[in-house]
Amino acid sequence: MCTTFAMKNEEVMLLGHNYDFYYGHGLIVVSTRDLMKESFKADGTRGVRWKTKYGNITFTQFGRELPMNGMNEKGLTIAMMYHEDGLYPQTDSRPALNELQWIQYQLDQYASVEEVIYHLDHIRLEKTLYELHYMIADATGQTAIIEFIEGRAHVTQDAPYFSLTNTSFEKSLAYANQFQDIPIPQLSRKVTSLDRFTLGYRLVEDKCRLDNTSPLSVEEAFCVLEDIAVKPSVDWSWIGDGIPSTLTYWSIVFDIKNLIIHYNDYGNKEIRSIDLKDFDFSHAASIRCLSLDNTLKGSIEGHFKPYTTLDNERIIQLSYKPISDVFPIKDQLALAQYPDTFK
Repeated sequence: MCTTFAMKNEEVMLLGHNYDFYYGHGLIVVSTRDLMKESFKADGTRGVRWKTKYGNITFTQFGRELPMNGMNEKGLTIAMMYHEDGLYPQTDSRPALNELQWIQYQLDQYASVEEVIYHLDHIRLEKTLYELHYMIADATGQTAIIEFIEGRAHVTQDAPYFSLTNTSFEKSLAYANQFQDIPIPQLSRKVTSLDRFTLGYRLVEDKCRLDNTSPLSVEEAFCVLEDIAVKPSVDWSWIGDGIPSTLTYWSIVFDIKNLIIHYNDYGNKEIRSIDLKDFDFSHAASIRCLSLDNTLKGSIEGHFKPYTTLDNERIIQLSYKPISDVFPIKDQLALAQYPDTFK
C-alpha cells in the first residue's frame, strides 16, 4: 500500500508519506558519515561496497539499513510504495541492492535528485519481497518518481503535481483525469490504489494552486495525509487471508528545506518532530535510534539513544514472524547482526 505526495512553492518543500501495512512497530535510525558498508545480499549476487558521504535519519520496520523512507543532512528525501505494475531488471553484470537497501544507499551517497538519477543505471535493483517504486525530492525543490516497469527504469520529473500510490504514475494520472470536473468532496473515498491517487493528486493540486491564498504548511500536509489514510473501519486486507487488515500506521511529513521530519502513528496521534540540524553526523558520533511507536510528543531529538543489536532484533523478530517459513530465525539473526560489520 502507501501513498506519497510532494507540495512546494518558493519557500516550502514538503514530502508527505502514509505508510500503510498490517502492523505499525518500527525503528528510527540516525546514521553517520564515513562508514564503510557492504550490501546485504543473496548468495551468488554481486554486492555493493560504499563509504557513506551523508548522515541521515530513516524509518525502518524490516531492519536497520532497510528503510521505508528517510532524509539525509543535505535534504535528499525518499519514500517507497508497493508497485503493482513493477518488474525489476533481470540479473546482469551490475552489482545489486535489494529494494529497501537501495533507499539507504541513495541517502548515504547523494545530495540531490539529479545525482540519484545520474547514477540510476549503475546498480541493479533486486527483489527480496516486493517490487517498489519511489518518490524522491531535495532541498532545491526538485522531485522525481522512479519506477521499474518491464525491467526498465522510468523516471518522471515533469509532472504538474506529484502523487503516487501503488499503480504506475502514468496509468494513475490517466485514471484521475477522468474525474477532473468532479469537485473534491464528491471524489471516491475507496482505498483502491487509483482512487487514493486521484484524491491525493487533486488535494495536492488544490493546495498548490497559484490562487490558493492559504500558505503551504506542515499542518496542511498532515490534513492531506489524513484525508487519504486507510482507516480501521475499512477492514481491508491487501495481502491475503490470515493477515491482519491494512491500516495507515505512520504519517510522515518531511520539511525538506528546514531539514525537519514530523510524524505521528496509529497508536499516538501527537505529532513528533526531529530536526536533523540537532544531530552530530560525524564518524565519531554513535549510531542512535528510537522506537517509532512511542508515547512522546513535540521535539524528540533528546530521546534518541545509542543503537544496539537488540534494537534491531526487536523489530526484525516482530516483522518477520508472519513470514518465518520463508525467512527463518537464523536468517533473521544474521540480518540483525549485519550492521555490526560496518567500520
